[in-house]
Amino acid sequence: MTFRPLTSLPRLFLLACLLAASLVPVSSAQAPSLAGEWRGTYNINIGGDREIIFTLNEVDGVLSGTFDNPTAGIMAVSIETISVNGNDIRLLLPRIQGEYYGTIRDELGADGKPVRIDGDWSQAGEYIPITLRRTVAP
Repeated sequence: MTFRPLTSLPRLFLLACLLAASLVPVSSAQAPSLAGEWRGTYNINIGGDREIIFTLNEVDGVLSGTFDNPTAGIMAVSIETISVNGNDIRLLLPRIQGEYYGTIRDELGADGKPVRIDGDWSQAGEYIPITLRRTVAP
C-alpha cells in the first residue's frame, strides 16, 4: 500500500480552489451613463450660432430623451430610438426627420461620465457636424 505524503494534500486543495474560482463568472464593467443634458451649436450663416439640446434620461439601463432646438421653436420632441453600440451613438427623431449619430469620446468629467460626443446632425437630408457636450448631469 502506498501513502502520499501529507505535504501534497494542501497543494491539491489549493489547485481545486483555484479551479473552482476560475469557473465563477466575472461581471464586466458597465459603460458610463449618458444621462444628462447634451448641448451643441452650429452655424448655417443665417442669424449666427444656433443651439440644439438633447436631454437623456436613464432608468434601469434604458435610455430615453427629448430634443430641443430653441431657435427653430422645436421643443421637447421625443427621441424615438436611442442606439449605443460601443462608442457609437445614434438618436432618431422621425417626427422631424432628424437624426444625430456620433462617437462618444473617452473624455470623462469629474463624475467619471462622458462629456463629449463628436457627430453629425441630419435633418431633411442636410448634414451638419456638431460636437455635443454634457452640461448637466442628473
